[in-house]
Order: sequence, then C-alpha cells, then structure tokens
Amino acid sequence: MTRGINTGILQRKALRRNFAFGLLNPFSRLNISVRLGQLAWYILSHWPIKPLPAKRQSNFRYLTIAGRAHWLMLRESLFSLYRSWRQLPMVSVVSDGSWTEAEFRSVFAWWPGNIEVLTPAQVVNAVRGEGQEDLAKYAEASPYGLKLASIVQAAHQPLPLLFVDADILWFEDPSLLLGDCQSWAKPKGLRESHCYQRKDMAMRYCPQVLKPPFVNGGILALKGEFLEIEMLREMVQEALADPTDGSFEQTIIATAVHKGAGLLPEHLCLVDFDDNQDLRQRNMRQEGYFARHYVNWIRHLLYRDALKLRFLPSTACGII
Repeated sequence: MTRGINTGILQRKALRRNFAFGLLNPFSRLNISVRLGQLAWYILSHWPIKPLPAKRQSNFRYLTIAGRAHWLMLRESLFSLYRSWRQLPMVSVVSDGSWTEAEFRSVFAWWPGNIEVLTPAQVVNAVRGEGQEDLAKYAEASPYGLKLASIVQAAHQPLPLLFVDADILWFEDPSLLLGDCQSWAKPKGLRESHCYQRKDMAMRYCPQVLKPPFVNGGILALKGEFLEIEMLREMVQEALADPTDGSFEQTIIATAVHKGAGLLPEHLCLVDFDDNQDLRQRNMRQEGYFARHYVNWIRHLLYRDALKLRFLPSTACGII
C-alpha cells in the first residue's frame, strides 16, 4: 500500500499539468478535437497508475526512447501495452539525456518488473566500440541519430528486438500478427500512406522507398544486422550534414526495411491522420487495428484515446 501511495505522489509531482483555462474560451481558435485532447492530457497528468501485478514474460526485447517532456505519453503507451498484451516483453528505455535513471525509476515504479534504462553515453559507447564512429557521432548530434544507434546496437543483442516509438498506444495483443520472434532476422517496418523520405538519398541507395506503400519507422522488428555495414556508414555520413533533419533517419530506416523483410502486417498499427480535427476520432478496435501511431500533429488524439482506455476493461488475460 505504501509503495502504491508513494508511486502515485511521485507520478503526480513529475507529470502534473496546470489547467489551461483558455480551453474554455469559446472564441479560441482551437478546434474541439484539440481542446478535448488537452483536457485529456490534464486529467491523465493527475491520474497515477497503481503498481500492477506481474504477467508472464515473452522472449523478446521492447525498446523505446523518450525525453523528459514525453514521460506522460510514454507512461500511457506502456500502460496500454500492459492492459492489452497477455505476455510482457523485456522493456528497455533510452534516455535522450534530459532525465536520469533515478528520476525515471521513481515515476515508473508502477511497472511490474525491471525496466532497463540506457543513457545516451551507453548507446554511443556501444556503437563506437563496434567500430561505427560515424553512427556514434550521429547519436551525439541529434535524437534521430540516437534512435538509429539504439536500434542498431540493440539488434546485435541475443534477444530479438521490437522497437516502438513512445507515441504509440496498443489496443489488442499483436503476438499472432508478429509471429515467432525468432523469424525477425531481417528488419520489418510499418506502412503508411505518406512519404517522408529524402528523394536524393533514396535514389542513390534504394529508390523503392519512394513508391507506396511507404515505410514508417514507428515500429521495427529485427534480430541481427540492421543494414549492410558499408551502406549504413555511407548513409549516416550524409545524415551528419544535417543531423536534425529527420528525413535522413526515416530514409535510412525505410532502406533497411526494403532491403530486409519488408512490411509488417497492415493492421498491426494505423498510421493515418484523416481524423485530426474530428470530434469523433477513429476507433481502432472497430477497424481491427492493434495499435496506432500518433505522430507529432495528432498527439491530442493520443491523450483522448489514452483517457478512454482508463475506463475500458483490459483485453488481456494471463496475470500471475
């Protein structure tokens, strides 16, 4: 009981958000969807998660990366994983340098089991130790490089890897769709309807990434080599010309997927934005999607859906 109370206090202290009274202003230019998303964000920031009972463990690693400003989003993402998956993977979280391991553990103590925490320095040192100096420089220069380096480094570890962005919510258990994790020898990625690749880079290394369906880097499944080492080095060298341009990272990931095992099943995760301004947003369960990727401009929809999940029964069994 004491642990639950302390965890709740620490979550509120770290995540709470002040109420924005401008949301009630009828003359504000904010549309109703954004207003509801901001209200949901406020409610969730004051609604801690109690320590959860353990579940059976799966045999792969779930890797994500987050900044301090995205802790609430990460918490809701992990909570959606817990409530929808029958078995839990080993979770690893990479810090972007804006938080420490001690700070993180005090807020995420509700998670049933250990979460591996990796610092930027650990990721940089790991890829540098493998002789990938350019990738280490890319990781030091931007969050895009840190994400890429984290994936490349983790894919060389014994456990199969599922990389998942922190702005993804889960609605159903995807284990059957993902298949046997031992088969993830080559990278598989998400599909989406928009192209965010660099045409010049793509034309030199993998023109297929410019043709639909396009690749989204929100979820990647792999075990082993991410991309042929010399091609990865050359592409990273180009990205270093402007490391804060995310289209380089997206093109590198898309190339790895096309030269790897291709796309993950279509209904694993929705990557679409057509309900961005709608009062009534799309329903993942009704449409048969197992997850949704809420990219930058639809984050308000993430908080709306995360709040709804708090009131719905869990879809997963298997608690031990």
